[in-house]
Amino acid sequence: MRSDSSGTSDLERMIGKAAVEAARMSSQASQAAKKILGDVTAEIGEAKSPDQAPLDLIDADSELIARVALPGASKDEIDLRVTEDSLHVDAKATPREGRYLRRELGSISLKREIKLPVEVKPEQTKAAFKDGILEVHLPKLVVVSAQRVQVD
Repeated sequence: MRSDSSGTSDLERMIGKAAVEAARMSSQASQAAKKILGDVTAEIGEAKSPDQAPLDLIDADSELIARVALPGASKDEIDLRVTEDSLHVDAKATPREGRYLRRELGSISLKREIKLPVEVKPEQTKAAFKDGILEVHLPKLVVVSAQRVQVD
């Protein structure tokens, strides 16, 4: 094995170059993932508080569909607000009247606020509440679909 004047062998130089290249590729992969996933990765790691309502967000062709679990709430107790880029849900579940033998639920306040991955049309949002699930249909502001063009 050859060494240069500093005592570094060819093998050591090759290993160093490979390590630098691997680090560069890892950095590029990380940047690409952040670009593709956006804020999703931040939300995955966020701690869930007891009053945070579970939520599914579905990306359909022309709309986003949010499904929020609000057990025990009634539709009159739901405060739903939508902007072009966010969804905010606040609901209260009040306990039933009666003589309790055991009471663990009490009054429950559920909240959820998320930043949407695409802009939506808040004025065209529709929502329905059934069996403790709030389903919100959020029409996308811009729907990108390829159009076939006749070539002359």
